[in-house]
Amino acid sequence: MDLNDILERFGKLPRVQRLAVLSLVLVIFLAMFWTLVYSPKSEELAQLKSQNIELVAEKEKVKRRAENREKFEAELQELTSQLKEALRELPNEREIPDLLRKISSVGKKVGLEVRRFQPLPEVKQEYYADVPVSLQVMGSYHEVAMFFDRLAKMSRIVYVRDITMEISGERGGKSILKVEGKAVTFRFLTEEERQAAQTSKKGKGKRRR
Repeated sequence: MDLNDILERFGKLPRVQRLAVLSLVLVIFLAMFWTLVYSPKSEELAQLKSQNIELVAEKEKVKRRAENREKFEAELQELTSQLKEALRELPNEREIPDLLRKISSVGKKVGLEVRRFQPLPEVKQEYYADVPVSLQVMGSYHEVAMFFDRLAKMSRIVYVRDITMEISGERGGKSILKVEGKAVTFRFLTEEERQAAQTSKKGKGKRRR
């Protein structure tokens, strides 16, 4: 049976049957189109959309990282600048004796009686060492205030702690204070000192085991 016979028989069918056959053929065609063409392409399109969303999200992450990197680099430069400034304010080991003499001299220049000015053992930290000095001075309220003010204005970092004050008498109608405490400055450890401290810590850790 060739195509002409099929078409001839199809033409002789009642109209309702022809419509039914056409509808069936159309359904079969749509099903085949869905199965063979649309469904695979739809899945592929969905995958491409998902990949696009992921790529856009990754792009935003990279963009934020780039922005943060610029911010972090700027902050690092600022911190580096601050560190260099701090290094200039911390004396090295050779400058410590001269700095201590200056602290003692400040007390005498403002009129204080320096009764004790005794350097104490350094307290070493990871990168620097505290350099404390035990002091006892006597003078008026004004002289003591000037002493602390000038210490605060020194080019090197110096601060006082553990301060006690008591009135010990009068001089020229003014109350005389006896002030005791510690003046503390700092110095950065040398590379050799830091390495020695690290070696010492490692040795202590092994002995504890």
